[in-house]
Amino acid sequence: MKDLFVFTADADAEGLIRSVLQRPKALGIRPITFDVERHVGRDPGMVKDGPEIARMKVQKSEYARLVLIWDHEGSGWHALTPDTAVAQIQQRLNGVTWENRSAAIVLVPELEEWIWRCRTSLARHLGLGARDFERRIADIAVGQNLPVERFVKEHPKELFGELFYQKRRSQPLPEDFSNVAASADLDAWASSKTFNRFRTVLQEWFSL
Repeated sequence: MKDLFVFTADADAEGLIRSVLQRPKALGIRPITFDVERHVGRDPGMVKDGPEIARMKVQKSEYARLVLIWDHEGSGWHALTPDTAVAQIQQRLNGVTWENRSAAIVLVPELEEWIWRCRTSLARHLGLGARDFERRIADIAVGQNLPVERFVKEHPKELFGELFYQKRRSQPLPEDFSNVAASADLDAWASSKTFNRFRTVLQEWFSL
């Protein structure tokens, strides 16, 4: 039996989560065995039938624990607060026999919010010095008529994508998410409420 199955909403999250789980010491957990897969229906698909598909894909005899992760921004559940969305998904996980062995985690507003918590790793991945990096994101924010920190908080995905396009003339790939996560300061990421919850859940399940 493996320790953990993580069901994500897209390939970017799949790459990032896999990279993070390969860093047990940084997470404060023991080394674990795990698999990570993505939902073909992305964020809307995850909230529509993620728990039910996870039940079909994953047998309790194969994995000790299960995590579902998706973006609140892309889910279409904007009428619900993130906490209410988590409660509803967790209730459905419990109903498909994963009670006390699973966790539903919604990313607010989306996955890139974690990455911006450690700008050093992102700048290094893009081959940018600290001053050039900050100048670029400031210029992007000015173009949107928003203060930098507000833009980072409210539109992390758009800023992430625009920064990559300026530097590489392409959008970020799953490999970029994986590589950034491989060197990020996870203690800095823990300033994110949702990453901190993810890490705390793992620490409770897989303590040193």
